[in-house]
Amino acid sequence: MEGVRTVKRSEDEEEKSLRCHEMAAKAKSGMAAIKHEFIDINYKPRLVTAYLPESAVDEIQHIISLQEAVGKDDQTLEPPSKKPRLKGRNKKRPIERRLLASEKLCPNIVGGRICSFGEKCKFSHDVKKFLESRPHSIDGKCYVFEMYGKCPFGVTCLFADQHIQIDSVNETQLETEKTTNDQPRVKNVISKDLQIRLRKKEYNFKRANHIIKQFHDKPNVRSTKRTDDGLSVATTTVPVNQQQCGLNMVFTNTNLIDAKKCLDLQLQCCLSSTGNQTTDAELNRNDAKLECNVDSKPPQACLLKDDILIQEGNSVDKKTDEPVEFNMQQSTDDEILSQEIKGTNVAVKGNHPIAVGCISDEDIIKLRREERKKVDFKDKLYLAPLTTVGNLPFRRICRRLGADVTCGEMVMSSNLLQGQASEWALLKRHESETLFGVQLCASYSDSMTRAAQVVVDTMEVDFIDVNLGCPIDLVVQKGEGCAVMGRLGRLEQIVYGLSSVMDIPLTVKMRTGLFEGKNIAHTLLPKVRDWGVSMATVHGRSREQRYTKLADWNYIRSCVDAARPMQIFGNGDVLSYLDYNNAMNQSGADGCMIARGALIKPWLFTEIKEQRHWDISASERLEIIKEYVNYGLEHWGSDQQGVASTRRFLLEWLSFVYRYIPVGILEHVPQRINEKPPHYFGRNDLETLLASPNCADWIKISEMFLGPVPTGFTFLPKHRANAYQ
Repeated sequence: MEGVRTVKRSEDEEEKSLRCHEMAAKAKSGMAAIKHEFIDINYKPRLVTAYLPESAVDEIQHIISLQEAVGKDDQTLEPPSKKPRLKGRNKKRPIERRLLASEKLCPNIVGGRICSFGEKCKFSHDVKKFLESRPHSIDGKCYVFEMYGKCPFGVTCLFADQHIQIDSVNETQLETEKTTNDQPRVKNVISKDLQIRLRKKEYNFKRANHIIKQFHDKPNVRSTKRTDDGLSVATTTVPVNQQQCGLNMVFTNTNLIDAKKCLDLQLQCCLSSTGNQTTDAELNRNDAKLECNVDSKPPQACLLKDDILIQEGNSVDKKTDEPVEFNMQQSTDDEILSQEIKGTNVAVKGNHPIAVGCISDEDIIKLRREERKKVDFKDKLYLAPLTTVGNLPFRRICRRLGADVTCGEMVMSSNLLQGQASEWALLKRHESETLFGVQLCASYSDSMTRAAQVVVDTMEVDFIDVNLGCPIDLVVQKGEGCAVMGRLGRLEQIVYGLSSVMDIPLTVKMRTGLFEGKNIAHTLLPKVRDWGVSMATVHGRSREQRYTKLADWNYIRSCVDAARPMQIFGNGDVLSYLDYNNAMNQSGADGCMIARGALIKPWLFTEIKEQRHWDISASERLEIIKEYVNYGLEHWGSDQQGVASTRRFLLEWLSFVYRYIPVGILEHVPQRINEKPPHYFGRNDLETLLASPNCADWIKISEMFLGPVPTGFTFLPKHRANAYQ
């Protein structure tokens, strides 16, 4: 009996050892470990070109012919050529055709109003003709009508059979409309007046232009510096005509005595150079050379005007020996009339000139950094700004599933300043987004500063993020995104410009560096901290790495140490709550930004908060997709163009959704973000469909909610491999 147990134990250990070797081999090869009973061992890739554009089909067939030619060339004596592979990105993706104005029904006709343009209107006014050319109605209920009691798209809605009468009158559910009509759902919608002012360049950029002028005049940049105890100290270099004054003065708000004397000397020196009458005592003071900086110590006693004696920070009246309150605050740009006096930086208030600096009159106050709106990002789950796929419907889903911080898609500052409606649409914010930010991208400080001002002035945002991490060639070649990390002077101007016109926190998102093995983020973070950044996110890859290899959370740890006490978020390769816990423990970061992990499984936020693996069923996943479609119809519209946009963005998102491997079919959890599964069967047909990497199956999923695709519909996936089935 004992011998039988020993043999059985040895067989179990041998099987366990064999499985461990198999798992190690799969992990080494980058393949996910899936239970054997779910693997499709008879799978053979088959090319499906039903919905691909003709140009893409020709390119794929050309690659296949090259593959066959390589096999024939191997029989010759020449060295074998590199075998072409059907992989990589489709960089030249076709642009979606948008409907012409003549193909759309006039919005006034849709809303039951009279069009003031009459026959000159560029839209169609013939309802009967429009209905004949419109695609067939989609079976199902109109989500907007069900939720809000009235569909604003009327007869143009492709679900109009539910709310359109025979005489083309749009119905209304009075009870539902009464309870929901007054509730604002989407904020940050650009007004027509603002758009016109931007296009005509009539918007008042007074604050931004004042900062930009300093950059163009090439003065020394003002910034902030932290002392050993973490205090934020403003440092300013005062530009003075050195040929006339012979002074180069730097002062800080911790050295208020020397700062006051510097400003007084600067003012007197400037006035004397312009021919104003000055006393002999004042001229003698101009001969003095005074330089005060962060390291200099204030004198034990200094005599200032109005017979006030300042000694080691205390104000004492010489005549009464009583303490006097000495209120010194920074100046503001809105209440000062700037005036240049022969190259000097002097402001005029009334008829009396005053010096511009950190010491000014009581009513000239600049909002200090410590007085701005505070946002505590500590331990919050941050949904990354995601181009194309990080739209408002997707952010709503992530908010419901546990995301704490959301950020809009990357916005080009130049397009924003031109009043482009498509760019301003990226700033829209749903009422459920309690902590929402906007990410700006530009290569020059002037456009970035002006864009920040107009966003802060006209929109409801909680913070503004600067994009320093976009690795796309088209962006980097323009000097934007990652390229700004390599230009320290330009980065300083951008950060200083934005922090000067904002009363909300400023954040940045960057990568480890531009090139692999040459990390520079740890050297930039202390600088941007001193220039006014409240929080920074570090993606643990360089621009050269893009999304290959694993994120370096050990390096994020060094960034956290270098940037203290500024809050640092880490980003990269988080796909489960175990990944999150390991990343936080390894890096010591204040929080985590989640990007691809949220696209693959939006319920990742729930898993992290509940600290569990969620074996979500296929029907639950399909309900999330249905929820996305409904939000998309509400956001982009339920008319022909709105349905087309919803379908396009859904297909883009499904290109990430299929990468999820259900927990129940994994040999061991969790799934790693860099592991690819072999072709496998799901636990039911729906789970198998959701796991398909072929774009034709994604279109089938979209047809469940949005009806059949129109004739001639094409969709080119981002990756070439998704053309296989």
